[in-house]
Amino acid sequence: MGNKKHLLMVSLDAVDNSDVDFLMQLPHFSSLCERGTLAREVESVLVSNTYVVHSSIITGRYPNSHGITENLLTQPGKDNPDWHWDSADIKVPTLYEKADEAGLSVCSIFYPVTCGANIRWNFPEVPGKISFLERAVKIFKGGTPGFILSSLLHYGKYLRHISEPYLDNFTTQAACGAIHRNNPDLLLLHLIDVDDHKHRFGPGSPQVHDALRRHDDRLGLLIDAVKNTWPDEEVSFLIFSDHGCLKVHSNFDPNDWLRQYGLIHGAARQPEDFDAFFHNAGGTSFLKIVNSEKKADAVRAVSALLQELPVKRMLTEEEMQISGMAAQFYCGIEASEGYCFGEEEKGQHGYGLLRKNYWPFYLASGSGIAKNKVIKGGCVTDICPLAANILDLPLWAMDGQDRLTGR
Repeated sequence: MGNKKHLLMVSLDAVDNSDVDFLMQLPHFSSLCERGTLAREVESVLVSNTYVVHSSIITGRYPNSHGITENLLTQPGKDNPDWHWDSADIKVPTLYEKADEAGLSVCSIFYPVTCGANIRWNFPEVPGKISFLERAVKIFKGGTPGFILSSLLHYGKYLRHISEPYLDNFTTQAACGAIHRNNPDLLLLHLIDVDDHKHRFGPGSPQVHDALRRHDDRLGLLIDAVKNTWPDEEVSFLIFSDHGCLKVHSNFDPNDWLRQYGLIHGAARQPEDFDAFFHNAGGTSFLKIVNSEKKADAVRAVSALLQELPVKRMLTEEEMQISGMAAQFYCGIEASEGYCFGEEEKGQHGYGLLRKNYWPFYLASGSGIAKNKVIKGGCVTDICPLAANILDLPLWAMDGQDRLTGR
């Protein structure tokens, strides 16, 4: 019998192709590159937002199959819509489910859409503008209470504020602790420091470079934890990102345009106030026609919007279908360079997939992975079959393909 296998999957949210150049100059990321294969200029999926893409990564499927089509639920009139944090919203098999079925133990820390998931040690991420008490209830109800309490007791000192970099410092320490105490076969960790600072300060800012350095330090902590805990066991790393992030100088809400055309009425708080509305997703926005009698007016409004506001283009029918958005929205639009839909940000994602340097990446090291190799292309859906092969799991129906192990 061979050595026991372990796989660490670490998500570096919003780290894009240009950030990889910076990371390759840092000690721990570069050492993993030397020991493995780096895939660059990888295509994300539409809608290119965190919860959508992470669901494609953990299932190997496009959004029209797995069911998570946007970060937020479609709740017109609600100031702070709910997020897709419930694992029951994912409609296809996940890597962590398949690992559990095969008798492997799984630990997940802040991996998106894992509330209520069948994960042995689960500390789910619950984002959104909700109260501290409501968030705590959802985390404990949707996760593993004993593991959550133990993580907070052992590493709560790193959580000085519920913000970055403290949140990632805490989750990284909790992950290192889980390696030592729980001995998981599969560990999932989601780090959001770079994403947070890109939204606040913009891509390429000094604050983002500092966050990238912190990520490299966090990788170093994980590498040390592995060396100290599993010196004689087979350990693989799979480091990846979900989407890029583009600079923004202006924002606007296309719902203001619908209001001018008489399609949104009154205080816009009740369902009857909307004949149509746009669901804003950062770099894209999607039109839902509520009142079919007003469809012609909504189409005229969108035609005028395309001519008079900074809208780059309408999404194609293929994009609407593969993103899963065609099921409930009439059409989608993409913002022009430097613009986003909705809240004001200095950096944003959610755009179409052809923007320069908007590509994510993944990096794998371990047994069966070529060393010091760089490839280009593929899709984030390729990460799940790669992970399954690393763990010797039988493959199931997926849209992606393993491009690294030759299996």
